Amino acid sequence: MKIETILKDEDRIRLLEEEIFQLKQKLEVSKVVSLNQSNASGAKKITDLFGVVDSDYNVLSINDHWNSPQNGSSEEFHRKKCYSVFCSSNEPCEGCTISAKPTNKLAWYFIQAQLDDRERPCHRNIITLVNDIEPFESTLKESDLFYEQLFESTGDSLIILDCKGRILKFTKKLCEMLSYTMDEFSNLTIFDIDDPINSLTFDERVMQVEREKGAVFETDLISKSGKLIPVECSSSPIRYHNKTVYFLACRDIEKRKVAQKELLESEIRFRSLVENATDLVMRFDKEHRFIYVNSATLSVLGISPEEFIGKTHQEMGFSDDLCMLWEEEMDKVFESGIPDVIDFSIEAKGREINFEWQLIPEFDTEDEIPFLLAVARDVSVRTKSEKALEEALKTKDKFFSIIAHDLRNPFGSLRTLSEYLQNNEDLSKEEIKEFAEIIHTSACQGYDLLENLLEWSISQRGNMKWQPQEFDLVSSIDSNIRLIQANIHKKQINIDFKAEKSHYVFADKYMIDTIIRNLLANAVKFTYMNGNIEIAILEQEEQYCVSIKDNGKGITKDNQAKLFDLDNQYSSVGTAMETGTGLGLILCKEFIDANNGKIWVESEGGKGSCFSFTVPKI
Repeated sequence: MKIETILKDEDRIRLLEEEIFQLKQKLEVSKVVSLNQSNASGAKKITDLFGVVDSDYNVLSINDHWNSPQNGSSEEFHRKKCYSVFCSSNEPCEGCTISAKPTNKLAWYFIQAQLDDRERPCHRNIITLVNDIEPFESTLKESDLFYEQLFESTGDSLIILDCKGRILKFTKKLCEMLSYTMDEFSNLTIFDIDDPINSLTFDERVMQVEREKGAVFETDLISKSGKLIPVECSSSPIRYHNKTVYFLACRDIEKRKVAQKELLESEIRFRSLVENATDLVMRFDKEHRFIYVNSATLSVLGISPEEFIGKTHQEMGFSDDLCMLWEEEMDKVFESGIPDVIDFSIEAKGREINFEWQLIPEFDTEDEIPFLLAVARDVSVRTKSEKALEEALKTKDKFFSIIAHDLRNPFGSLRTLSEYLQNNEDLSKEEIKEFAEIIHTSACQGYDLLENLLEWSISQRGNMKWQPQEFDLVSSIDSNIRLIQANIHKKQINIDFKAEKSHYVFADKYMIDTIIRNLLANAVKFTYMNGNIEIAILEQEEQYCVSIKDNGKGITKDNQAKLFDLDNQYSSVGTAMETGTGLGLILCKEFIDANNGKIWVESEGGKGSCFSFTVPKI
């Protein structure tokens, strides 16, 4: 297993080593005052009462000499109050140095016998700091008490090894972790509990610890059942009796390993999701450089992800306008910390792609924003749908306008003739018959027109496709002249149309009929009383050109540009104050485009107009 040395853990090891060394020094150099041996012949020796008490009077340990059937074991007194154990009192002893010199750390104390003036044996005990006692003639004998207190008070499992890997000291926590009893564990060596497969050998570890004066590493400890328990170990060399031993603090990291595994699996799933996403996922630093790009760039833009890393948009060759837009938007999010969404389009792989670009700030632990996450989604289909919806709404408006526009002519004729019949009682039979024929023709044509409009509405909903066929262009013109015959008769307009033979074309008949009908209706509308309308068919190489020319009001140059544009819809009243919507010509333009033709106008104000369109031959 790879060794990792962490500065923070090294400092903790150094501090622990220093405290242990200081306590050891106190044991070696501290002396105690020699009590009057003759006066204290009946009392225990001072070293027999040696122990550790904290600043709250709790007995932390008592040396082995205190243990006896009469006194009980030292474990029975652990965490009990010293004045209760030694003096059978409920209150601290008078003159106790613990209260006089409080400390927040563990301190070594002597339990010193107190004698009265008559030199009787001690009748009570008092706790005295080691530093307050003058040097004693004999050195304080070495004890393992400070190891025990240090080991058992920490949350980690501790162990001390010699240079051969033998276990010199260990804590109960380590036994509990590995499911051994204290006796069982005392017979083991480091080789019995350390799994060498994913770690260094013991000799390699010793060399590493000696070289670096400490190390932090991970390994697996083998429990009694054979289960491997992952641990993080902090190791440090310690000088003891002129020899080097090795102190290890082992922390169970099994839960952390499980969490790391789950995090890794989650990261793998997230990366798989991001890498297989159709959206472009990117990260940027504050210099607008690409830090990460997913693989979608290759399929969407035709650029591999590796080409982006470490570069800006300018260095990738995008246009200056787009680069400026992107950088301005990124700077806004860096400054405000508020996510933003913008739309843009670029040319890539031979087509225009519309993107929705979402910028998300990434905050660190100090609430700073070192990076931005950007997700660019191809919304070309959505944009196309939105445009289609917009066009559909316009088409709906056109539909209703066209109905009103195209039905006005036949129903206008019916209204005019019916009023004339009502107000004239002296009409001859011939006149009545003539009017009746016109009324019938207008009614039939109005009904046919209504059916055609309903069919056209179906086509606009996508249920009817362009259906070209062969038909005679001359017959279509004749039938549409008859359709508006009532209005022609009303204005006494002369229609000049002469065709010596049929002219067959290949187009959608309904659409071409609609074009001819609208152009004829407009010519009649803007022609004065007793005016003239000329209809001609010019044969060209691959198509026929139909022109409808009148000598009416004419159209100015400025208004001619508006005739076929829905956004600049143009309409004017006719010579007899007829009204219109201007949508008829827009419909003509759509139908001409659908049939691969062209439509245009030649006109001059006050001098009439000539509308022409082409339609393919067979």
